[in-house]
Amino acid sequence: MGEPQDLTSILAVLLEERVDLILVGALAAVAQGAPITTHDVEVVHARTPENVARLVTALSRLNAHYRGRPASSPLPPDPIALAGPGHSLFVTDLGPLDCLGVIEGGMSYDDLLPLSLQIELDGRALRVLGLETIVRLKRASTASKDRLVVPILEETLRKSRA
Repeated sequence: MGEPQDLTSILAVLLEERVDLILVGALAAVAQGAPITTHDVEVVHARTPENVARLVTALSRLNAHYRGRPASSPLPPDPIALAGPGHSLFVTDLGPLDCLGVIEGGMSYDDLLPLSLQIELDGRALRVLGLETIVRLKRASTASKDRLVVPILEETLRKSRA
């Protein structure tokens, strides 16, 4: 498994393959200045057949297989699962990658697009979920790890508005 800095390399491969995605979760907050740590990449991807095909190509390049499977019998990415609303959780050569059909409230790529902003990663456009939306989702979460990071995210959001 890769080093933490490999997380941006995962995104670079996805962008090279022209996968339509929105970075969500902690790494999206980090990209907007939040001083937190994360060990995975979480994306919501467009579930069109063409985009799922591009995503499968990227996952192949990353040597992705489903988490929780024994190393002796890895399960490759399933295009049918990736086209649905569920979560596909992968291990790649560069680190963990979560490909999410929808997130909280059933929000899909199309729903999140107007709540995202565009940043640059190695000369490529990357869509990230806006910090205000991330804060709102973390506030509503029942997971203690999400609730613990809310004050840090709120402070980052306050400073970004100042």
